[in-house]
Amino acid sequence: MSPIRLLTVCTGNVCRSPAAAVMLRVAIQEAGLVGQVEVGSSGTSWEAEGMPMDDRTELALERAGYARPFEHTARTIHLTELLAWDLVLPMTADHAQRLRRMVDQAPEGSSVPEIRMWRRFEPGADPEALPTEIAVDDPWYEGQGAFDRTIREMQQSVPGIIAFARELLEQR
Repeated sequence: MSPIRLLTVCTGNVCRSPAAAVMLRVAIQEAGLVGQVEVGSSGTSWEAEGMPMDDRTELALERAGYARPFEHTARTIHLTELLAWDLVLPMTADHAQRLRRMVDQAPEGSSVPEIRMWRRFEPGADPEALPTEIAVDDPWYEGQGAFDRTIREMQQSVPGIIAFARELLEQR
């Protein structure tokens, strides 16, 4: 059986989405799902293509208890790759909209991923919340404290995402 494939997406793929991928990989290992769930990350913008994870993100991950090294190279999502994932987890409404527009261009009969905002999996998240209300804000233009806060907030969604991945596995 092929693994469930989860893709995290932000703008440049140097802050939120690679941090989310780190968190999910650790949770997958802790849940005993290695080999059953695969995780990747990507960005909607090409501007940071080829760059490593932002230093402030790495420090925030380390402060939150994640172990280095955080091997990462930023990349941009393209339609053919997007169609290879099962669940795509955008950070903002803009990311989700861009991804849905890409999916709309998929050839007829293509298998398309489910697109759900990262924070939809946060405990107590209002299922009726607008995408703009559940965005993972970009810490890029703020100091280290914003990165630390973003990582702590993002961690809340990880158990829900892992539970959803288990549900997807059971459906196969």
